[in-house]
Amino acid sequence: MKIINNIENIDFSIDSSVLTIGTFDGLHRGHEYLIRELSFLSKKLGNTSVLVTFMPNPYIVLNNIGPEDYHIISREKKYNIIQNLGIDVLLEVNFKESIASMRAYDFLKKNIIEPFTPTDIMIGYDHHFGYKREGNASFLEKYQSEFNYKLHVAEAFSVDGETVSSSMIRKLIAEGNILTANKYLGRNYNISGLITSGEKIGREISFPTANISLASIKQIIPMDGVYFIKAHVEDSIYHGMCNIGYNPTTNNHAEKTFEAHLFNYDKYDLYDKYIAIEFVDYIRSEKKFKNREDLKKQLEKDKEYCMSILN
Repeated sequence: MKIINNIENIDFSIDSSVLTIGTFDGLHRGHEYLIRELSFLSKKLGNTSVLVTFMPNPYIVLNNIGPEDYHIISREKKYNIIQNLGIDVLLEVNFKESIASMRAYDFLKKNIIEPFTPTDIMIGYDHHFGYKREGNASFLEKYQSEFNYKLHVAEAFSVDGETVSSSMIRKLIAEGNILTANKYLGRNYNISGLITSGEKIGREISFPTANISLASIKQIIPMDGVYFIKAHVEDSIYHGMCNIGYNPTTNNHAEKTFEAHLFNYDKYDLYDKYIAIEFVDYIRSEKKFKNREDLKKQLEKDKEYCMSILN
């Protein structure tokens, strides 16, 4: 897949394409369905498949919020999935003031029609672009004849009768409802963070942990609690569990932490390296125990639960 970061620097020509446009935040099952349909149509017509997206996400720019309060997928993960779905060319539009204030007609002509000459444009049923979100399905339908393309509008994608949306998935993650969030995503919710040195209290009760910097995470962090996880450490994958919260039994600083204990792993020497965590299931809420021995007994029960899922 060829990634274009600046429309002015395209050094190749596309005579005809099948194109989609969207933020595709989260790349959930509905997004994947649309992109697969686009890829299938492009192959059927013998055209180049093109996906136009925005970075950073328009919502966080227009609402002045951080990615940690909104994003549910990293840029790298998002583009890797898009590539695997068969897209040939990805245009990453730098969303800034000039783009935010651009009328939909001008955006359509400059960023879609002129560089990519689409014979077909496919969008989600609720997608908008351009100033005041005027670039919707009705808008694109209006200009089909002028620019000689055919519009395809993907209907809402449902799972078990529920329409899948990024906003729904954000809410589920924030509530700790990982199983349902994963069902709508089509994969385990995944975040990456930088491993830093902790207080090493876990080692004293035979549950050593990797301490993950919350500041290094640029996605929504699930609700406080204990989770069953899969961790990608360098080139290996380990099952384990993590705690997000304040460790009320041992933490005297009232600072929120994110600590991961990995089964069958004993190195814990990955300081200043990144670890990728997949959230498999929510286990329980945080609880303050009378002492470390009671905490250890609960952690052993948590591990047994995780192992029962594996087996």
